[in-house]
Amino acid sequence: MSRPPSPPPHPAGAALLLMLTLGGLVAAAAVPSLRMLAAPLGGVLLLVLLFMAFGGAAPSRPAAPRAVPRPEPAPAPGWASLTPREFELQVAEMFSRLPGWQAEATRGRADQGADVLLSAPGGERVAVQVKRYRAAVGNGAVQAIVASKALYGCQHALVVTSGPGYTRAARELAQANGVALWAARELDILRHCAERGLPLPPELQLVG
Repeated sequence: MSRPPSPPPHPAGAALLLMLTLGGLVAAAAVPSLRMLAAPLGGVLLLVLLFMAFGGAAPSRPAAPRAVPRPEPAPAPGWASLTPREFELQVAEMFSRLPGWQAEATRGRADQGADVLLSAPGGERVAVQVKRYRAAVGNGAVQAIVASKALYGCQHALVVTSGPGYTRAARELAQANGVALWAARELDILRHCAERGLPLPPELQLVG
């Protein structure tokens, strides 16, 4: 552990030492045997006293405080880390946490195109095709959910993807058949509403 620097001598104390030293040198000059040593010795002592009085070590600057790094918020878990089945269950879970909604995940391969079945607050039903994709979803998913909507007696249909979106053919087919298409942005809004128990915003309403 380093010792703190000594404070510079007080100006009044240094002046007193200077006067005493000069007095001693004058007295030494009066003695013949010490007269030859008085001049060089006095010069050295004078320089030392002047340094102590007006120079000295420069006061050390206090160390600048170190900036404490702020912890970065943990990112939300990515959909890509889930298996396709886990993604289906997650979508069903989020819908079930919306006010008045009920959601049921179907049984995997025997789903006939619908991975999740929704019941809206007013009783209308929605068939949902869930695609955990990295690429754009093609029109095959839209064709499958259109068929499932009739099979399960649903009034509405929705395709949800974790990917960047849909091909042009898929969008055209969905528009012709009244199928809603959701991608990453809509998923984030759904998650936000589910975590806070909020209803879906008007632009994401699936019924009515």
